[in-house]
Amino acid sequence: MRSEAFKLTSVTVVISTVGFLFRWLQDLRIANEETGLPVNAPISWLVALLILATAAVLVGFIFHLRQFDAFSEPERALEAHIPFFGIIALIPPILLAAAGAIELISPAEETMWPGLHRICGGGAIMGAFGAGVMAVNGAKAEGGSAARKGAVMYMLFAGLWLITGYRDAATDPQVWRFLVDILAQCVVLLAGYYYAGYFFHSAHPWWAVFTGCMGILLCIMSAIDDNGLGMSLMYAATALQMLLWVFNITENLKTKPLTATPAGKE
Repeated sequence: MRSEAFKLTSVTVVISTVGFLFRWLQDLRIANEETGLPVNAPISWLVALLILATAAVLVGFIFHLRQFDAFSEPERALEAHIPFFGIIALIPPILLAAAGAIELISPAEETMWPGLHRICGGGAIMGAFGAGVMAVNGAKAEGGSAARKGAVMYMLFAGLWLITGYRDAATDPQVWRFLVDILAQCVVLLAGYYYAGYFFHSAHPWWAVFTGCMGILLCIMSAIDDNGLGMSLMYAATALQMLLWVFNITENLKTKPLTATPAGKE
């Protein structure tokens, strides 16, 4: 089902590019330059409508995909068919590790909680290692134990990231300045949970695809925010990670066998 995988990921990337532009325009209008007070700009409503519309489009696409079989065994659901996919799959963990190192060594100057950001940076390096372990062992029948450990490390990173984002937002009176970021971190946590389900015999393929695509959109939208180089790279690396996960799951869908017609009912 490579064609379906390309369709889904291409549509998601195009919508995410529009979301990136909307978020950039929103950031320009989010506060009055003189007073610092929020500006009630129409672009904020467009951002909200885009997120809701994307969710609706993805639900429709997933209903279309349900005509195919989705495997729950990781060695079948996550099997790679693209040449050099193993090398490609290591790019997001490398970028995430770089983002974590930047955040660990030099968090953004304007942050009020540099210590928490350093902890999050260390968590990102741990999550990058976990994502790399999942990439290497996810589709191996004998790699289940290593993949489970990698999934736990990635989930710990996602949780630390959400805590850091929430702590940063707690003192910000402008909801629109952090709302998309918090949504992105929540969805990344959910996407990681549903992807990890493959390694814990609790796969939910359609939820994994839906949360992965929403994670791509929200992370790309959040990458434009003024969160410092480390955080921006973290969003970009995570968006690419979700993209590969969604593509891999969708590519391994199989056409359902035709139901045999009972005798005498032709």
